[in-house]
Amino acid sequence: MINMGAKKLAILIAATAVLPLLFLGCGPQQKPEEIKAALLEFDPSFKSVLDKKAQIDSQIETMNGEFRAKQGEINSKIMELEEELKAARKDLYAKTHDLNANLDPERQKINSKTEELKVKLAGKEARASSIRSSIKNQKGLLDNKKLSLSTQEQAELQGNVEKSRQELAPLEEEITSLRREIQLYRQELNLLKY
Repeated sequence: MINMGAKKLAILIAATAVLPLLFLGCGPQQKPEEIKAALLEFDPSFKSVLDKKAQIDSQIETMNGEFRAKQGEINSKIMELEEELKAARKDLYAKTHDLNANLDPERQKINSKTEELKVKLAGKEARASSIRSSIKNQKGLLDNKKLSLSTQEQAELQGNVEKSRQELAPLEEEITSLRREIQLYRQELNLLKY
C-alpha cells in the first residue's frame, strides 16, 4: 500500500513539474504564422485585432525612425556646439591672460622690492645672530668662576654685553619691520595673481 501511494505521489510531482513547462513554450516551438493561423481558425474575429496591431506597429516604427533621425540631427548640433564652446573657452583664456599680463610690470616691481628686502633682512639677521653669539660668549666668561676675572675685566665684559644689547635692540626692530614689509609685498602679489 505504501509503495502504491509513493508511486502515485511521484507521478503527481512529475506531472506538476512538466505541465507548466508545456504551457510556457518549452514544448516544440511553433512559428508565429502558424500560431496566427491557428488563432484565426479558432477565432476569425481576431483578424481585425491583428490588423489593428499591425497598423500600430507600423506607426510606432515610423515614429521610432523619425526619432532616430531627429536624435542624429541633435547629436550633430551638440557636437558643433561643444566645438564652438571649446573655441570660445580658449579665446576667453587667451584674452584673460593678455589682460592679466598688463599687471606684469607691477608684479615685477613688487618682486624686485621683495628680493631687495630679503637680502637686507638676511644681512641684518646674520648681524643679529653674530651679536647674540657674542653676548652669549661674554656672559659665559662672566659666569665662569674658574677664570678669576678681575673687577676691571668683569666691568669691561659687562660693558661689552650692554653695548651689544644696545646694538641688538634696534637691529631686532629693523628685522621685525623688514619681515612685515616682505609679508605685505607678498600679500600685494597674492592680490595680483592671475
